[in-house]
Amino acid sequence: MIGMTGVTGKLGSYVADLIDQKGIASIHLARRPERAKVYASAKIRKMVYANTPEVVEALKGIDTLLMVSARENPERVKEHKDFLDAAKLAGVQHIIYTSFYGAGEKATFTLSRDHAQTEAYIKELGFTYTFLRDNFYLDFFIDIALENGEIRGPAGRGRVSAVARKDTSRVAAEILLNPKEWENQTLNLTGPEDLSMEEIVELLSKETGNAITYVDESVEEAYESRKKWPAQTWEYDAWVSTYTAIKAGEQAGVSTDVEKVLGRPAMNLIDVLKERQLLEDDL
Repeated sequence: MIGMTGVTGKLGSYVADLIDQKGIASIHLARRPERAKVYASAKIRKMVYANTPEVVEALKGIDTLLMVSARENPERVKEHKDFLDAAKLAGVQHIIYTSFYGAGEKATFTLSRDHAQTEAYIKELGFTYTFLRDNFYLDFFIDIALENGEIRGPAGRGRVSAVARKDTSRVAAEILLNPKEWENQTLNLTGPEDLSMEEIVELLSKETGNAITYVDESVEEAYESRKKWPAQTWEYDAWVSTYTAIKAGEQAGVSTDVEKVLGRPAMNLIDVLKERQLLEDDL
C-alpha cells in the first residue's frame, strides 16, 4: 500500500489527483483530515509529524510513503525525525522524501540544511529511500514577479535551474507508482535551463506585456525591505538566503532527472506561465 503526507498542500494534492486518476488505492495522511479532498480510492487518516501511538497506527499498512517535508519552522528537523521513528515502528519500508537541490548542512539557503539532516536520518534508520531534490519553483518567481511587478533580492547575476511545481508532483506520483525502479536514488529535479533574475523578468515582461523589473539588493537592503512583513529572524534569514544561494552559484546546474522519470523534458518558465493562463481561461 502507498501512502502520502501533504495531501492538503499544493504539491501533495496534485500527487493525490494523479494517483487517483490511475485508480490506485492509497492512504492519505493529513494534519487536518477535514481539509483533505475525498477520493473513492483513498482512505484519509489523521497524522502529525510526531512519534505517538496514534501516528504509528495511522502509518500501519503503508509500505511506500511519500513524505512531503513539514512546514518550515525551527523545530522541523525534530518533527521529521520523530515522524520517521514512528514510520519505522509502523513497518514502512520505502520513504520518498521531498528534499531540496544541493541539500547540505553548510548550504547558503538556510532551509536546505534541514533537508540534509533529514536525508541523513532516513539513511541512518535503514529505510529504502528516494530523495527528490527539487530546486526553487518557477511558480515562486512567477508569483512574486506578477504580484509585485518586480523581483527584489541579493541574487546578483547568479542563476537558478528552477523547476515547475507540477513536474515535481508528477515525478513523485510516478515514483509512488513504480517505487522499485527508484530505490536508493537521489534525483535532482530542475527545469531545463539556468536563468538569472534579469532573464526571468525579461521573459515574463515579454510574455505578459507588463514591465517587470529586477532590483538587485544588497543583503542589508534585502533584510530591510522584508521588514514590512512581520516575521521571526529565522524566516528573514530563509527569505534572504533564497537569493544569496543563487548568487553563490549553489542553485545553478541543469539535471535531466525529470525527463528520466517522466519521459519528456522538464517544463520551462514559459510552459508554466502558459499552462497557468490556460487554466485561468477555463475557469
